[in-house]
Amino acid sequence: MIVTPFARRVKRLRTEQGLTIRDLAAALSKSVAYLAKIEVQGEIPTPELTCEIARVLGTDAIELLELAKEARLMSATRDIEREYARVIADRASAETSDLGTEQDTKGADEMTKVLSLINMKGGVGKTTLAMQLAHSAASKRLRTLAVDLDPQSNLSQALMGPRDYVKHLAGKKPTVVQIFDEYVPTDSRSGSPRLLDITEVVVKGAGHGANGMLDLIPSRLELSRTLKNPTGKERRLAKALAQVRGKYDLIIVDCAPTESVLTDAAYFASRYVIVPIKPEFMATIGLPLLARSLHEFRLENEDHEIEIAGLAFNHSSSYSAGPEGQQSIEDVTTEAKKHDWHIFENQIRYSASYAKSAREGTPLSWTSYARSDVIQGFRRFADEVFDQIGLAKVPA
Repeated sequence: MIVTPFARRVKRLRTEQGLTIRDLAAALSKSVAYLAKIEVQGEIPTPELTCEIARVLGTDAIELLELAKEARLMSATRDIEREYARVIADRASAETSDLGTEQDTKGADEMTKVLSLINMKGGVGKTTLAMQLAHSAASKRLRTLAVDLDPQSNLSQALMGPRDYVKHLAGKKPTVVQIFDEYVPTDSRSGSPRLLDITEVVVKGAGHGANGMLDLIPSRLELSRTLKNPTGKERRLAKALAQVRGKYDLIIVDCAPTESVLTDAAYFASRYVIVPIKPEFMATIGLPLLARSLHEFRLENEDHEIEIAGLAFNHSSSYSAGPEGQQSIEDVTTEAKKHDWHIFENQIRYSASYAKSAREGTPLSWTSYARSDVIQGFRRFADEVFDQIGLAKVPA
């Protein structure tokens, strides 16, 4: 769910009364977790409980009821729109296919969602989540484009396989580097540089078992050169993706763990951001930097809408399930409340199958000896992500 005006009003009134969320929970005989869902995750209480909240907070019950009703209506409207949007777009596309390419892709373009995975802290599993989310979307017949925006190129190697990736580089084929350079350099087959055609950079049918629904814009180590001379490059990825976005339902950008022109490029290209978090000591270290980075970006680019779709706990080691991991979750939850950030209810549990999936170059569901509960657990997480960003559901 998305934080609503109702949730913001409740939090503001509670703060003005000098009450902690624990105080309010006790006064209402509710759990702290349930009150956190109301304030952070957009949970809408019953009308009766809404009246009780108004009484405890000393505010007008009718006004609070109206806000709660509006929030529920908006939620229902979003659900209805998601249910019908894809069928309407597909139908409109079919009926206007003889009117030209521009009209044929209009509905698809309006449906495209661009999502970046960002955390200023490294080692939190961004690439793992990007890979598995891309496979999950492809398995639902959603046309998906994965963009590797990390010079380490782990996503490229995971989706293409190390051998094909090396062959791609040896063939001097364009990568995301050329998007930032805006041209293709000379080689043995050409006598001069030439302007980039974005379709040349897209690797079609990446990802084993993706049924042709998953494409990739690969990266390479030379992308780090962009960091040395970033002037004027922050909008180039967005411009390039604008040329192909009508061909995709979902674009996923895997970002490098750094505050740089690559981060700005992801912001300009994206509507939503997911923050993977590994529950461990110092898990919150990158969150204040991310909050400041996004705040400064919004101030400088008021016409660009971008928001944190949610924070995702990624238990990428068995250690994170212990007391230190639980303390980390509490610390991150406290930090999230300061910024009204959503926290995904479904956490990614620890399993060696994720590493094996990357090694085998397969979706989690195709990975050898992957347990069904691990596979189903990630599917629930993926469905929650797709629902959060308003991506139309398609039967698998």
